[in-house]
Amino acid sequence: MKSLDLSRYYAACSGLPFQDRRAVMPLRASMPLAAEDIEKQWQQLQQTELTGNKRLIYIHIPFCDTHCQFCGFYQNLLRKSDTEAYIDALLTEITLEINNPALQSAPIHAVYFGGGTPSALPAGQLARVISLLKQSLPLAPDCEITIEGRISDFDEARTDSYIEAGANRFSIGIQTFDTNIRQKLGRLSKREQIIETFERIAAKDSVALVCDLMFGLPGQTPQSWQTDLELAAGLPLDGVDLYALNLLSSTPLAKRVENGQLELPSVADKCHFYLQGEAFLRRHGWMQLSNSHWAKTTRERNLYNLLIKQGADFFAFGSGAGGRLGGQSFMLQRDLAEYYTRLKQGKKPLMMLTGQSLLGKWLYQLQAGIEQGRVDLAALTTQAHLLDPLLEQWQQAGLLVNDAHCLLLTPSGRFWSSNLLQALQQLLLSLNNPEHLERQEKMMQMRQSKKPAPGHTAAP
Repeated sequence: MKSLDLSRYYAACSGLPFQDRRAVMPLRASMPLAAEDIEKQWQQLQQTELTGNKRLIYIHIPFCDTHCQFCGFYQNLLRKSDTEAYIDALLTEITLEINNPALQSAPIHAVYFGGGTPSALPAGQLARVISLLKQSLPLAPDCEITIEGRISDFDEARTDSYIEAGANRFSIGIQTFDTNIRQKLGRLSKREQIIETFERIAAKDSVALVCDLMFGLPGQTPQSWQTDLELAAGLPLDGVDLYALNLLSSTPLAKRVENGQLELPSVADKCHFYLQGEAFLRRHGWMQLSNSHWAKTTRERNLYNLLIKQGADFFAFGSGAGGRLGGQSFMLQRDLAEYYTRLKQGKKPLMMLTGQSLLGKWLYQLQAGIEQGRVDLAALTTQAHLLDPLLEQWQQAGLLVNDAHCLLLTPSGRFWSSNLLQALQQLLLSLNNPEHLERQEKMMQMRQSKKPAPGHTAAP
């Protein structure tokens, strides 16, 4: 093993610890299978009793009323799509696997309807899916069933249909209560409408009600952010998410920023917003469940999101969905026409399936620990002492407390958690799987050597 270069991961001890808040690049823990091997391997997975991990289901609804300015998950415009036909296809896809040992062999602990905008579908359509799952699958008695959506969609008819079918958690993204900022993001509901809708849903006393807030938005100030926090705390919510705006280059918002039409808060501003939110919620007795999620009541568990980070198996259904079974990741066809065609052939509409993970469980244990603010480093590697200079430096920078290689993240460390995770991923890869790291480096060198020289084109 090469000597570890720890200095490249050091943080500044004054000012910002890092120049930017890095996106975590996932480690390539496994390779995609050849197209001709996918179907056989998939059928083998379906006939395997998957036990030992918690199990989840993800349902993807790839439709939106509008393309929100900041969103990189947009797929299909709702009004140009036959959503009833999509639900029929989705039920067909689930039915293909519903009696297989993989799905039936152990309890399902959480079901998550994501997208897209699941709540945009007409009343009753998602209820058909929930009903099939409840009737045919071994859902745990306390199974968390989440509907994700926009506040304007949760009218009386939709809300009642979700609850009657068995949904018990609503995750509603409002980003901000500030009407002016919302309009810049393409959101039309006004503050008063948002408050009224939350209060109406809470009065039913039937679901865990969660509100998503976002910081780093155009025009956002510490004062407007404080107002958002106070409004959320004053509502009968069970949980709240505080997310930083991640500007994706493909989004309409990114293009407006690039053209100088909008200016966004700096990374220093974002750090201040996060610490402001963390301190406010802590003072008001909210329990921090993850780096971005807080619970006010015991009804809110945030179960799906926490179990994903812990390496749970998750079945996935719907165009554009992704899942992971037995350590193998998969993606389904994003193109609706191809998705429908494969289902008519009686096949799972797979686009990609990987082989088994080559790294072991330490990667998921690290991700889960970082997400919950506590990492038992000694449980992840026998060589934790080699990281001591870096851990000491991070402690001096105020990012964590190191208690015999049990790392407790400070509020600042939780804001910069993606930087810490990225660093520890690479370092633990060097310590635990040096052969995998060397293989990655060789592949990178091979790809670079095949690049055409400047001014030339590659041979066909």
